[in-house]
Formats: sequence, structure tokens, C-alpha cells
Amino acid sequence: MNTEFSEILKNVRALLKVYEPPLVAKKDTEKGYELWTTKEVSIGGRTYPDLFFAAATVQKNFVGFYYFPLYCNPELKAKLHRDLIKNLKGKTCFHLKKDEKDLYKHIESALKIAFTFYKKQKWV
Repeated sequence: MNTEFSEILKNVRALLKVYEPPLVAKKDTEKGYELWTTKEVSIGGRTYPDLFFAAATVQKNFVGFYYFPLYCNPELKAKLHRDLIKNLKGKTCFHLKKDEKDLYKHIESALKIAFTFYKKQKWV
């Protein structure tokens, strides 16, 4: 595995671990880390036993930072730093290719925004 990608994963994992608990890690390996809620959640008339929060996974050419709150509330995108948004590919996946300290600050801020949103919804 690319050493820079290992470093990116390590740094994003540290940012995610701040939320464990109350969130739980469903995946914690050398290639990825995933956080989920533990509460039953109802969204759009459907009930789920838990809800995905965020993750970091090493891919072939990048580390994917998966930020599920954007699926639940696309308006959260307006609160994210433009330098983080530049890395958004698709709806909720940010492609991280370089070990950049400023980017971690933006991810940390995004996670705070997301956690606050989840708490407001009573999903945490």
C-alpha cells in the first residue's frame, strides 16, 4: 500500500475515532475504518437498525472519505470548506490523494457539523 495513503488513512481514522463512542466502528482494518450509529433510525418512512456516519477506505488511487450525512441532508454541503468540496467526487465520497494538514482541519470541521446534525435528528 502507498505509504502516503497509509498516512492519510491514519490521520482520518484519528479524526473519526473521536466519535467512538457513542458511534461504533463496524470496520477497523489496515485498509479502512467505518463509523455507524447504534440507534434504530427512521428516515423517509423506512426504519434501519443503525445508520452509517462516515468512513475512510484506501482505494487504488486515493483514500476515500465517505461522508454519509450528505445523503441525509444535501444542504450540509454549503457548510463544508471549499477546499474539501474540491475533493468531492459523486454525492458523498471525497478523494484524498495528498497528506495535507489543512484538509484534516476541514474534515474535522465536517465531522463536527455531521455529528451535530445526527444529534439534532436524535440518531445518536
